This record gives sequence, structure tokens and C-alpha cells, in this order.
Amino acid sequence: MHVIKALAHIKPNWTFAGVSAAVVWGLDHPWRLHCDGLVWIATSGSVDLAGDSHLRRIFVASLKAYTVQGVKVTSVARTLVDCALRYSFDEVLPMFDAALRKCCVNEDSVLEACDTVRADVGPVLKLLHYADAASENGGESLCRAVIIEQGFAIPQLQRVFIDPANPRNEYRADFTWRFADGRMVVLEFDGNEKYVNPAMTRMRSTEQVVYEERLRESALRRAGVTDLIRTNYREVLGKAALAHKLLAAGIPFADSRSRLLES
Repeated sequence: MHVIKALAHIKPNWTFAGVSAAVVWGLDHPWRLHCDGLVWIATSGSVDLAGDSHLRRIFVASLKAYTVQGVKVTSVARTLVDCALRYSFDEVLPMFDAALRKCCVNEDSVLEACDTVRADVGPVLKLLHYADAASENGGESLCRAVIIEQGFAIPQLQRVFIDPANPRNEYRADFTWRFADGRMVVLEFDGNEKYVNPAMTRMRSTEQVVYEERLRESALRRAGVTDLIRTNYREVLGKAALAHKLLAAGIPFADSRSRLLES
């Protein structure tokens, strides 16, 4: 963001696009998308890159700029389309989820943006199909993207459980699968920040956070959860470890005949 703001000050006519615009809009995405050090801008003219190794241009026929945080950017819808056409499903689903969660885009506007590009928009349509505003953060979106890509049945997001021992206590589970035979499997995505980031721990010690997680797990089991599995960012990136846990818990593939309840 510092680089983008500095460039916007030097080049006030530039309209930032792609993943650079995603940064300005505050859309969740993996930091690895910035490892190449590239900055993306929109242009209605030539996309010639001669002489500039760190700048990339995206052609936009009818360029309309929006000013956000003092920086000109493409619309959220066009930003999503451009990113969907350049990065993988698991890298961009967090952006789509965040855009829906922030209520700054809808399906129709994204489809309209698709009409302005000359490319196969299949990746965009797939992302629209699976995007869900109920996803709370980029880590959960990435986890769900891997679940989808590995072929597993899609879980319910942020299901609310009430502790029978204390009905005033409500808990929301990251991912839940309910089976017709009464089983209920919960998957929790544990980011490291929940244990070390003061903003998330609310100045509690690591021991206190772990203790409260155990209380939460006990409450979920009293509320009917039969199996509770945990994963983390490392396992999600590795994919195989997460898939093994899901298989061990009996999570069916999306095209199987196992009976899952929708809610």
C-alpha cells in the first residue's frame, strides 16, 4: 500500500488494477501474490511493457476510476474479474468472499464486468458459484477453496451452536457437515494469530486462550458435534494433510451418494 500510494502521488493519472486494486479495496488475498514485486495499472491504450520490469498494464476499454484511500482504482467487480483471470481459484476465492462480505459488489456487476473482457470467463463463473459472504476471513476462504478443489462436499459456514449446559453461550463453528444418521462433523481453522496477536487474544495469555478453546470444544460436543477436527494454514497449503483429516472423519466427496443435511 505504501508503494501504491507513493506511485499515485507521482503519477496521479494512474488507475491501479488487478491485485494492486485488490490491496486498495481491502480484499483478502495471499501475500504471495506480491512476491514478484509487480504493480498493476489499467489502461485504455497500449499495454506495451518495454523498459519497465515492475509495471504491468491491463487493458480496460471503458476505463472508469474510483478513488479509494486517495488512490484511483478499477471497480471492485472489474478487479475481481482481472484477478480471477490471472491467479488460481484458491488465491482469488478470498477476494470474492471479502467483496460479498463487505457488500461492495454483487453477482450482476461481476457478470457485467465479464462482458468487458475478451477472455474465457469460466474461472470467474466458478468463483461466483462458490463465493460466500459468510466466510469470516481470508484464511477460512482459502481453507474452503482447498476443500472444494479436493472434491469434498461443501460444508455449512458459521453454524451457531448453543451450549445445553448454559444456553446463554453461543458458539459459531467455521465449517460443519451434518449427516442423515445424526453425525455432525466440525472443522475449525486455527490461524496462529489467535494465540499471539494482541488484537485477537484481547491481552489474554496463550494458556488462557488454549483453555478457553477447550471449553469451547466441550460445549460444541454437548451441542451435538460428534467429531471435531482442526487444521491450520500450513496444512491447508499442503492440502494432503487436510484431505487426510477429512477422509478420516468420513467427509464424503461432493459427487458421492452419502446423505448430508443442508442445515
